[in-house]
Amino acid sequence: KNSGWIHRSQLKKSNSLILLNDQVLFKSPSKFSKPIAKLSKGRLLLVEKCKQKWCNVRTSNYDGWILNDGNWGIKE
Repeated sequence: KNSGWIHRSQLKKSNSLILLNDQVLFKSPSKFSKPIAKLSKGRLLLVEKCKQKWCNVRTSNYDGWILNDGNWGIKE
């Protein structure tokens, strides 16, 4: 329930998204691939690319794929 304003000069031009639910980061774009990490709700992720319902993302020390379902920032 936080709200506020951010001047556009303070925004990054890179694609990013915020998780609205806890999700698992996978090695490849499949639920059957190796899980890498569990990401918590509210986590900021930098988006490398998206294909179909999966996005290749980067955060801290992790790179992998998440299901782009109910995230804020990237729409398909």
